[in-house]
Amino acid sequence: MKEEDSYRFFTLDEAMCVIALCEQIIPADDKFGGASDAGVIFYIDRQLSGPLNQHAESYRENLKNLQSFCNKKFGKHFQDLTSIEQIDVMKLMEKNQIDSGLWERPSDFFHLILSHTMQGYYGSPIHGGNKDYISFNMLRLEYPLNIGQNRYRQPLHEI
Repeated sequence: MKEEDSYRFFTLDEAMCVIALCEQIIPADDKFGGASDAGVIFYIDRQLSGPLNQHAESYRENLKNLQSFCNKKFGKHFQDLTSIEQIDVMKLMEKNQIDSGLWERPSDFFHLILSHTMQGYYGSPIHGGNKDYISFNMLRLEYPLNIGQNRYRQPLHEI
Protein backbone atom coordinates (compact mmCIF):
# COMPACT_ATOMS: atom_id res chain seq x y z
CA MET A 1 0.00 0.00 0.00
CA LYS A 2 1.33 3.43 -0.93
CA GLU A 3 1.63 6.06 1.80
CA GLU A 4 -0.90 8.36 0.14
CA ASP A 5 -3.45 5.53 0.23
CA SER A 6 -3.42 5.61 4.03
CA TYR A 7 -5.09 9.04 4.19
CA ARG A 8 -8.82 9.52 3.85
CA PHE A 9 -8.87 13.31 3.57
CA PHE A 10 -5.37 14.65 2.98
CA THR A 11 -3.29 14.49 -0.16
CA LEU A 12 0.27 13.31 0.49
CA ASP A 13 1.61 16.88 0.28
CA GLU A 14 -1.06 18.15 2.70
CA ALA A 15 -0.32 15.29 5.10
CA MET A 16 3.42 16.02 5.06
CA CYS A 17 2.69 19.68 5.84
CA VAL A 18 0.33 18.80 8.70
CA ILE A 19 2.85 16.31 10.11
CA ALA A 20 5.52 19.04 10.13
CA LEU A 21 3.15 21.46 11.88
CA CYS A 22 2.14 18.87 14.48
CA GLU A 23 5.76 17.86 15.11
CA GLN A 24 6.61 21.46 15.96
CA ILE A 25 3.64 21.61 18.36
CA ILE A 26 4.48 18.30 20.09
CA PRO A 27 8.03 17.23 19.28
CA ALA A 28 9.55 13.99 20.49
CA ASP A 29 12.09 14.12 23.29
CA ASP A 30 14.54 11.59 24.69
CA LYS A 31 11.84 9.89 26.76
CA PHE A 32 8.56 10.15 24.85
CA GLY A 33 7.48 10.31 21.24
CA GLY A 34 5.96 13.32 19.57
CA ALA A 35 2.93 13.94 17.42
CA SER A 36 4.07 11.59 14.64
CA ASP A 37 4.73 8.75 17.06
CA ALA A 38 1.22 9.18 18.46
CA GLY A 39 -0.37 9.12 15.00
CA VAL A 40 -1.82 12.62 15.29
CA ILE A 41 -1.97 12.92 11.49
CA PHE A 42 -4.32 9.95 11.38
CA TYR A 43 -6.53 11.44 14.08
CA ILE A 44 -6.84 14.73 12.18
CA ASP A 45 -7.28 12.96 8.84
CA ARG A 46 -10.04 10.67 10.16
CA GLN A 47 -11.83 13.48 11.96
CA LEU A 48 -11.80 15.80 8.92
CA SER A 49 -13.49 13.11 6.88
CA GLY A 50 -15.99 12.55 9.70
CA PRO A 51 -17.09 14.46 12.80
CA LEU A 52 -14.89 17.53 12.17
CA ASN A 53 -15.71 17.85 8.48
CA GLN A 54 -16.88 21.44 9.06
CA HIS A 55 -13.14 22.29 9.18
CA ALA A 56 -12.25 20.42 5.98
CA GLU A 57 -12.40 23.43 3.66
CA SER A 58 -10.47 25.53 6.17
CA TYR A 59 -7.65 22.97 6.18
CA ARG A 60 -7.53 22.80 2.38
CA GLU A 61 -7.45 26.58 1.98
CA ASN A 62 -5.06 27.32 4.83
CA LEU A 63 -2.58 24.58 3.90
CA LYS A 64 -2.56 25.98 0.36
CA ASN A 65 -1.95 29.48 1.78
CA LEU A 66 0.85 28.23 4.02
CA GLN A 67 2.59 26.44 1.15
CA SER A 68 2.23 29.51 -1.09
CA PHE A 69 3.73 31.74 1.60
CA CYS A 70 6.66 29.36 2.19
CA ASN A 71 7.30 28.93 -1.53
CA LYS A 72 7.30 32.71 -1.99
CA LYS A 73 9.52 33.46 1.03
CA PHE A 74 11.84 30.42 1.10
CA GLY A 75 11.42 28.74 -2.28
CA LYS A 76 10.23 25.47 -0.72
CA HIS A 77 7.29 23.83 1.03
CA PHE A 78 6.73 24.20 4.77
CA GLN A 79 7.70 20.59 5.49
CA ASP A 80 11.03 21.15 3.70
CA LEU A 81 12.04 24.12 5.87
CA THR A 82 14.46 23.75 8.75
CA SER A 83 12.95 23.34 12.19
CA ILE A 84 13.91 26.93 13.08
CA GLU A 85 12.28 28.26 9.91
CA GLN A 86 9.12 26.24 10.61
CA ILE A 87 8.91 27.62 14.14
CA ASP A 88 9.46 31.17 12.88
CA VAL A 89 6.65 30.76 10.33
CA MET A 90 4.34 29.32 13.00
CA LYS A 91 5.09 32.28 15.30
CA LEU A 92 4.14 34.63 12.47
CA MET A 93 0.93 32.65 11.92
CA GLU A 94 0.05 32.77 15.61
CA LYS A 95 0.51 36.56 15.72
CA ASN A 96 -1.22 37.25 12.37
CA GLN A 97 2.02 38.73 11.07
CA ILE A 98 2.25 37.00 7.72
CA ASP A 99 2.31 39.82 5.23
CA SER A 100 1.55 38.03 2.02
CA GLY A 101 -1.94 39.04 1.07
CA LEU A 102 -2.92 35.37 1.36
CA TRP A 103 -4.48 35.26 4.80
CA GLU A 104 -6.65 37.62 6.73
CA ARG A 105 -6.24 35.68 9.98
CA PRO A 106 -3.63 32.90 9.87
CA SER A 107 -3.91 32.71 13.67
CA ASP A 108 -7.33 31.08 13.26
CA PHE A 109 -5.73 28.18 11.42
CA PHE A 110 -2.80 28.07 13.84
CA HIS A 111 -5.18 27.69 16.78
CA LEU A 112 -7.30 25.13 14.91
CA ILE A 113 -4.34 22.87 14.15
CA LEU A 114 -2.98 23.41 17.66
CA SER A 115 -6.30 22.25 19.11
CA HIS A 116 -6.55 19.24 16.79
CA THR A 117 -2.95 18.25 17.51
CA MET A 118 -3.62 18.29 21.24
CA GLN A 119 -6.81 16.26 20.75
CA GLY A 120 -4.96 13.69 18.67
CA TYR A 121 -2.10 13.40 21.12
CA TYR A 122 -3.98 13.44 24.42
CA GLY A 123 -7.34 11.99 23.41
CA SER A 124 -8.57 8.43 23.34
CA PRO A 125 -6.87 6.07 20.86
CA ILE A 126 -10.36 5.07 19.75
CA HIS A 127 -10.45 8.25 17.64
CA GLY A 128 -7.27 7.56 15.67
CA GLY A 129 -4.49 9.26 17.67
CA ASN A 130 -2.62 8.61 20.90
CA LYS A 131 -1.13 5.46 19.34
CA ASP A 132 0.10 2.94 21.90
CA TYR A 133 -1.32 5.20 24.62
CA ILE A 134 1.73 7.42 24.27
CA SER A 135 0.34 10.40 26.18
CA PHE A 136 -1.36 8.22 28.80
CA ASN A 137 1.99 6.55 29.50
CA MET A 138 3.73 9.91 29.59
CA LEU A 139 1.21 11.25 32.10
CA ARG A 140 1.19 7.92 33.97
CA LEU A 141 -2.54 7.52 33.44
CA GLU A 142 -4.32 4.21 33.27
CA TYR A 143 -6.37 3.77 30.14
CA PRO A 144 -9.97 4.48 31.15
CA LEU A 145 -12.18 1.43 30.89
CA ASN A 146 -14.99 2.04 28.44
CA ILE A 147 -17.56 -0.67 29.10
CA GLY A 148 -19.14 -1.94 25.90
CA GLN A 149 -16.53 -0.33 23.68
CA ASN A 150 -13.32 -1.66 25.18
CA ARG A 151 -11.71 -2.99 22.02
CA TYR A 152 -8.20 -2.04 23.09
CA ARG A 153 -6.88 -4.37 25.74
CA GLN A 154 -3.18 -3.61 25.47
CA PRO A 155 -1.50 -3.35 28.87
CA LEU A 156 0.20 -0.07 29.65
CA HIS A 157 3.95 -0.29 29.69
CA GLU A 158 5.92 0.58 32.78
CA ILE A 159 7.63 3.94 32.61
